[in-house]
Amino acid sequence: MAQKSKILISSFYKSPFPFNLFLFIGHSGFVKGDGTNFEIEESFGVETSELYLEVKYTTVDEYLDQFV
Repeated sequence: MAQKSKILISSFYKSPFPFNLFLFIGHSGFVKGDGTNFEIEESFGVETSELYLEVKYTTVDEYLDQFV
């Protein structure tokens, strides 16, 4: 899998400028999961549910249960 990823990324470098930017961003977000795969550090910020205690948040499981 790592070899295929290296081949894919090397093809991004060969693409013209505006197009390769979208390829790199898409690969980072959709393949590597950089947009969602991170932990919130205490020194950086807090979870939204800790800021707004009066708001009742719905979990994904609770939301999907209504369709079962």
